[in-house]
Amino acid sequence: MRTYIITGATSGLGLATARCLAQEPDTKVILAVRDTIRGRRIAAELGQHVEVVELDLSSLDNIDAFLSSWQGNITGLINNAGVQIINETRFTKKERFEETFAVNHLAALKLTMGLLAFLGGGRVLFIGSGTHNPNNRTAIIFGFRGAKFTSIRNCADGLNNTGSIRQLGIDRYATSKFLNMVTTVELARRIPPERVSFFCLDPGIMAGTGLARTAPAPLRFVWAHFLPFAMKFLPDASTPTRSGKAAARIVTSKALEKQTGTIFSFDCQPSTRVWKSVFDAEIGRRVVDDSLNLLTGKQHH
Repeated sequence: MRTYIITGATSGLGLATARCLAQEPDTKVILAVRDTIRGRRIAAELGQHVEVVELDLSSLDNIDAFLSSWQGNITGLINNAGVQIINETRFTKKERFEETFAVNHLAALKLTMGLLAFLGGGRVLFIGSGTHNPNNRTAIIFGFRGAKFTSIRNCADGLNNTGSIRQLGIDRYATSKFLNMVTTVELARRIPPERVSFFCLDPGIMAGTGLARTAPAPLRFVWAHFLPFAMKFLPDASTPTRSGKAAARIVTSKALEKQTGTIFSFDCQPSTRVWKSVFDAEIGRRVVDDSLNLLTGKQHH
């Protein structure tokens, strides 16, 4: 059977992707999630070939435990899990990395590199965002200013720009998504597609998802109940269902197998809204090398 691992698959885009993949014949779907109780309930609804494995992406030790216990070939890895923290600054307990950066980028890279040996001929999908682009007009409406990348060490420390805690939170999110997109392109440069193919999906702005869980109550209400209707009039708007279908297609479609390194929009076409810095080879080298060094303890304060 084909085996797909999806992180953060208990809601939103991850759940929609899992639902699509669970309908594929001869397919096993692994929900790699922190909330295993909720995960098992979802797995029971999705079908007999859906399994749950505990994975806390805010803990590098937990990722190591997951990697050491994994056995069997993997057809696709969907690095879907992501957080946006706009009400405080949080750091991981052991390494003291800013949590948005740690979960959205560093954990996804560590998981990917740790599973490469099982991904022979398989695909990896990272999740990007139009918020990374400082010229994205829709993102600007929601207060995004684009990625604020200067160095991986600076990202791990939580960025050093000024502004409100909310602004800092959304800057960290946009920067982490920039790193996801840069990583996709750089890994595709380094690893031949016969071994592993790398893709990224910009799922669009999906109002109503859990991404605003740390926002103030009034903003959460607007996000959940008003914006899903208003989004119909924005060019970057999508839904978890639509973008989930795109994610599933990217990791399964034979028509896309030779397009490693591509960043797709939710219409399954190469995105035209990617900031040119994503394709900068020097930035790509720094992002991946410095991130791997950070993971192995070679970068220090």
